Amino acid sequence: MSNNKNSADTTWRSQAGFIWSLIGSAVGFANILSFSAQVYKNGGGAFLIPYCMALFILGVPLLILEGIIGHRMKSPLVSAYGSVWGRAGKTLGWLAVLACLSIGGFYIVLTGYSVAYTYFSAVNAIPEDAKSFFIHSFLKTTSGIGDFGQLSIPIFISTIAVAVVTWFVLSRNVRDGIERICSVFMPLLVVIMTVFAIIVNFLPGGIDGWYYYLKPDFTKLSDPGLWRDIFGQLFFSLSLGLGIVVGYSRHTGKTINVPKAMMYVALGDFAVSFIAGSVIFGCLAHVSYIQQIPFESILTSDSTFEIGFIVFPHILKFFGPFLEQLVGVIFFFCIFIAGITGVFSIVESIAGNIEVEFQTSRKRAVSATIFAVTMIAMLFCMGNASHLIDALVPMVMGTNMLIGGLALIIVFQYASREIKNDSVWMKGNRLRPYTFCLKYIAPALLGIILIGNISQEVQSFDLAKGVRWTWFITALFSAWVLTRTAEMRARVRLNSYSLDNKMP
Repeated sequence: MSNNKNSADTTWRSQAGFIWSLIGSAVGFANILSFSAQVYKNGGGAFLIPYCMALFILGVPLLILEGIIGHRMKSPLVSAYGSVWGRAGKTLGWLAVLACLSIGGFYIVLTGYSVAYTYFSAVNAIPEDAKSFFIHSFLKTTSGIGDFGQLSIPIFISTIAVAVVTWFVLSRNVRDGIERICSVFMPLLVVIMTVFAIIVNFLPGGIDGWYYYLKPDFTKLSDPGLWRDIFGQLFFSLSLGLGIVVGYSRHTGKTINVPKAMMYVALGDFAVSFIAGSVIFGCLAHVSYIQQIPFESILTSDSTFEIGFIVFPHILKFFGPFLEQLVGVIFFFCIFIAGITGVFSIVESIAGNIEVEFQTSRKRAVSATIFAVTMIAMLFCMGNASHLIDALVPMVMGTNMLIGGLALIIVFQYASREIKNDSVWMKGNRLRPYTFCLKYIAPALLGIILIGNISQEVQSFDLAKGVRWTWFITALFSAWVLTRTAEMRARVRLNSYSLDNKMP
């Protein structure tokens, strides 16, 4: 059973629905929490200016490439790689799928955090000491990776709830599932965050947030860490190199304008990040004004956990009894929207590859994917979850995504005739600006960052590095096994079909 057909129920209803779904895929914790933390850490406008440059030099070209792959080939990532590089290509594709599976394992748990904190805010259950509550009562954090500790019941229940909602949405076709939900939720998120950003300006000291947000500290530009953070944030936010955009784009109709759609996605993703950043900075400025403490001393780290689940609940205490609950529910519900639409895209990407490569039904592929993601998620419901996530992220969402981005460019801009010769890359006899960036600038940048990442990894060794390199070796071997297993199943089906046709 092939999934390459382009029937009405397997394509997006409209270009707008496709764009909102992709924005839902891109917008996540990286936009609402991590982006603000990175701007705070890296000198305000000194981060924003080069981030915008990187968005158009690297982000948009890679989005367009992934969009064109899915749009032209009508295949998920593994099949697309396989059509160009055969078995080696499929192994590379499965490596990206397994990265999605691992990311999905902790992403579905993080989305569960937002579910739990929406409830905690509604019933006013977050105490004054938000840090101790989050670390000890909620996460039940242990001393290190090796100490698993206890299962957090609130996290476990919230994670199961997210998994059930995800199955309910994705078991339907893309029109009735992802497109319908994202076309409602994502505009709602934009409206809520925009209203939130406006209201924050009227808090005492809140307007000063814009000064801290936009004022650039140009001394930061000489810090290599800023540039690493910029490209890491960009890849993380847009989900580049994982085949997620390929998976969504394979459902596009013939009339879709891929470059235009991807430009809207990039702008939409940045707009949500920017608006969310103004909310966070306004709230931080309000705290700075009320407590008469320096703005620069409010956050002690760039942790997404700290700004979302420790600092913000503390900020809520300054809103008064009723507003504390209302604002808390709105804020954490926004994080839930960003999280659940990201979960949709991760599961869709994995399930799409299983559906096509193993020739099974969509519902069965989605069910198998959510089961696998939920089983992995159980690891991140334990007390060592934060240590495990910190150990895995530099590989799964760092080095591995860089490898995926470089592989996409090499395979589909240099080796694939179908993709590299597509008319979308040329304007007359000249390369379009995004094509030039994709073919020449992006590989150089990604190569430099990848070499820098690997050089840091080999300088010393600790348990965290052992965890992430064990993941990489295991994932690479598993990718090869999946490639061979799918091939053997295909041969068995072909032989069975041939025998059936020969029978009188």
